[in-house]
Amino acid sequence: MKGLLITLGMAALGIALWQSFAPESSPAKQMNLEEDQLIASYLHDGTRRHFSSDGVASDILEIGEATRWQNSEETTLSEIRYLAQAENGAVWDIDAAAGIFFEDVNELELKNGVTVLERTRDATVQTESMRLYMDQKLAQGEQEVVMTGQGSRTTGSSFELDLQSSTATLKGDVRTEYE
Repeated sequence: MKGLLITLGMAALGIALWQSFAPESSPAKQMNLEEDQLIASYLHDGTRRHFSSDGVASDILEIGEATRWQNSEETTLSEIRYLAQAENGAVWDIDAAAGIFFEDVNELELKNGVTVLERTRDATVQTESMRLYMDQKLAQGEQEVVMTGQGSRTTGSSFELDLQSSTATLKGDVRTEYE
């Protein structure tokens, strides 16, 4: 019995000493976060595949990072790559540094430098920004555009690109230089 009391006394003394030497804990900080500052979802190195009715991947969206904020209809993206196949077998490869994905309408706003490569004909379209309508496989840009391929370089002040039929239309101050 005496041993038990000594053991309990030693344990109590140890706890008291431990608490007296422990650093004081800092008070809990109140964070002033508004709901629109909260991240609703975050994705790192993601791939989204859209399949046609016959089961073949008709377009692929690869992203480095995606962030959707609370109470927002938009998802901010970085390191974007979009691949689509046209009716004639042409393969479109679109790269952009940044963008915004509008999930409810399945559209991408690409910005900070966009490069569009048509692999089968080795044609390239470069612009600062564009809007990609993924359901319609249509791209439109209101920024200066440069299209190169097959021994020519064509510039324009805006463009429309039909990824399904592989047709590019440059608009406004269109000029072509041949090599």
